[in-house]
Amino acid sequence: MDIFLAELHKACLYTVPKHMVYKKTIFQSQEAYFRSIGYREEDEKLESTEDYLKRLESYMKVYGALVQTEIPNIQNLHGLQEGWAWLARFLNSLPANQYTAVSLNAFLQVAGYALFRRYKSQFLKMLNIVSNNFLVDLKSRNVPESTKIVANIQAYIEDKMFLQVPEGKNLQSNTLSSAKEP
Repeated sequence: MDIFLAELHKACLYTVPKHMVYKKTIFQSQEAYFRSIGYREEDEKLESTEDYLKRLESYMKVYGALVQTEIPNIQNLHGLQEGWAWLARFLNSLPANQYTAVSLNAFLQVAGYALFRRYKSQFLKMLNIVSNNFLVDLKSRNVPESTKIVANIQAYIEDKMFLQVPEGKNLQSNTLSSAKEP
């Protein structure tokens, strides 16, 4: 588990959760900053922000899947208690921006259902913090690229999507193609 988490944290610093702020005194260039937060480089050119955000979302979904996994009679060493701690640290320490919003949305989409089942009213209080603090801060920055992700997070909260079992939560008991009807 430690090795898997180390590799996941290395691939995506938002799984820690951690965010680096761009400062000219720290980074030689914006490209150096982008590389430090996980942008990939191919043929000496950085990937697009859209590609980076898709990859970031995927890593966060893997992290959300890890913490929400519950198997009877087996202890998940990085389970819901770690997901709860991640959410608290995330909301207490990370700034509201496009990267953190994508991270938060992906995590909630996958782990929100299990977190709500375990923590009930406390999880709802966390969602109030997301709505009243994180989203308000993100909207105040007036970044057009953030409009869609703000709408997605708002819809998640307002439509109570955390009450719905996320796709893939429960594994199929029979995966044989012969068992499927035509």
